[in-house]
Amino acid sequence: MKQAPQYRAFFRKRPNGNSRKIAACAHVLALVAILIPGASAASAESINVSAAVSMKESLTEIAGRYEADTHDQVLLVFGSSGQLAAQIKNGAPVDVFISAAQKEVDDLTHAGVVADIKPRLVAANELVLIVPADSRIGLSSFDQLKDAAIKRIAVGEPKTVPAGQYAMQVLTGMKLAADLAPRLVYGSNVRQVLDYVERGEVSAGIVYSTDAMQAGPKVKVAAVAGASTHEPIVYPAVIIKTSVKKAAAEKFIDYLASGKGWPVLAAHGFARAAGKVAATAPTN
Repeated sequence: MKQAPQYRAFFRKRPNGNSRKIAACAHVLALVAILIPGASAASAESINVSAAVSMKESLTEIAGRYEADTHDQVLLVFGSSGQLAAQIKNGAPVDVFISAAQKEVDDLTHAGVVADIKPRLVAANELVLIVPADSRIGLSSFDQLKDAAIKRIAVGEPKTVPAGQYAMQVLTGMKLAADLAPRLVYGSNVRQVLDYVERGEVSAGIVYSTDAMQAGPKVKVAAVAGASTHEPIVYPAVIIKTSVKKAAAEKFIDYLASGKGWPVLAAHGFARAAGKVAATAPTN
């Protein structure tokens, strides 16, 4: 904006007066405008989080809230816990790993990959038997899977998918595994199993209750596996030893169990895990 003539004259007549003070203030304000955004950007952190695909929707929502609250960035990668663990073993640049089972975390710990920070159990889940929404089979228990009307049953690949490991524990305990083996269809992760059921490509599938909830009216829950039929379904979160952002990683894990993170997990159907470490993050 152009300066009025009378003000230009005023400044020329008083080079050592108010004009000098105004110019100095303007210079300081300009520096503040430059430096403050720079300082904010410098203090923000970005962490890489690899997590079980069954937590995709809940963690995506939590990460959005976390970024808004802290201005830090959370880069999420989802997949089967076994595949993610293999990537971490091979040097994938991960700060936080959230598995759908303790086994994968134990394997990484024994391999010397996990930082010496106590794992946090951030959530728990249930295992359910589901059928397509338009199914007319009338399935109501796991034991009925032996009926000839059940042609194909989808489960996660037990070698890499915790949901598949839990499913095989249930079937083995009920002495159904051997008889059902020819009818089992293996998914690369629990969401692929869910997809098979949604599209009606299988008669039934075994997934987490949170997956069935995510599918909504596309599937029907036929039965819930008893807690005693499989190992506890828990989601341990660990920090990877090679991470150079351990403080930021721990802050994010704390946030998951805080009054801002936990309600999101609960809304998506997750339960509190027994033996969890109390959250230290503020709840307001």
